Amino acid sequence: MDELLEIFALEDAFHEFSNSDLCSASLALLQAMNYPIPPHIDIVNHSIENFLFTIAENSKSHYSAQEMVYLNRVKTASFLCKLHDSDLIDRFYANSSDDYIVFLAIDIISSYKDRSEDVIYISKILNKTYNGFVVLIIMNNDHIMFCTYIDDYFACMSDWYSVKSKCMDLFSLCDIFNTNIFGIKTVKEFYYELAYRFARNYIRYPESFEFIAYQLPSIKKDIVDSYTTKQQLIEIAMEQNHSYYWEKYGYDYVAPDTDFEVLLEEDETWTLLELDEFLLQDEDMEGLDENEDEELEYVDDDDIECEEDYGYERIDYSEVTTDIFKDPVRLLEWLEKRYRVED
Repeated sequence: MDELLEIFALEDAFHEFSNSDLCSASLALLQAMNYPIPPHIDIVNHSIENFLFTIAENSKSHYSAQEMVYLNRVKTASFLCKLHDSDLIDRFYANSSDDYIVFLAIDIISSYKDRSEDVIYISKILNKTYNGFVVLIIMNNDHIMFCTYIDDYFACMSDWYSVKSKCMDLFSLCDIFNTNIFGIKTVKEFYYELAYRFARNYIRYPESFEFIAYQLPSIKKDIVDSYTTKQQLIEIAMEQNHSYYWEKYGYDYVAPDTDFEVLLEEDETWTLLELDEFLLQDEDMEGLDENEDEELEYVDDDDIECEEDYGYERIDYSEVTTDIFKDPVRLLEWLEKRYRVED
């Protein structure tokens, strides 16, 4: 009986996305899933710029041009709640750690064929806006999904659910009700369990040799009835079942791009320095092996032919310390001072 009440409450919460704003509907969804949401919480939908630089916990994070391409596909973003171990874990197991799970709601502007791929990268980028574990409730047109990024490795995405879904379409989400995740000792374990439960089948059950051969549905009956060896049967199953997930999900079957890297605070690539005079160009490095790098000799400035001979003025960097080069603000101040002197 309780399960029926839960699924009816979930159906009503999904319908809220058609009748209310994103953050209010998302809170109603979490409440329907029995997450301990404060009854009078004051939240609003923010533009992505306002969210990143004023609302997010790590509001001083830096974003590359590639990251901004995906962030510009976020129409609105909202902070929903922050839940700690006392909110999620039975008192018998709770260890009063500083870990927490943050729920965010975002509305993305993506085409049908790009929506799942966009979610992967947006999730990875927004994962650095908080120091805790981040779970996204994502809306695209009239569909909702859950997503989170695990250990900077892969995105756990749920299926897309229509806001007009009926009870029978939502039964799989009962697994991620707060009251249905029990026996967990840490917030991290809760987060992993939550992500695993809403993840798509091709994430939970990768197409290993054994899975493709024996678990995925179907080898044609007329082939089975005919005489085949065990090895032939495995090869036939592999061939027929290998495209099962591709055919089932279509455009929504996506895999993370391992070459896509977010810009972290410890990275130095965001520092805007004009160091062309100090760095070897890529073409200069060609042909050098690791040992040859150690053999490069220091060349004194007096031994370098002055650029004045070619109509250029040499820039004097002697007064610029290492500390200035490491601080972009101080470097810009030095550049402005130099240009004022020249003028």
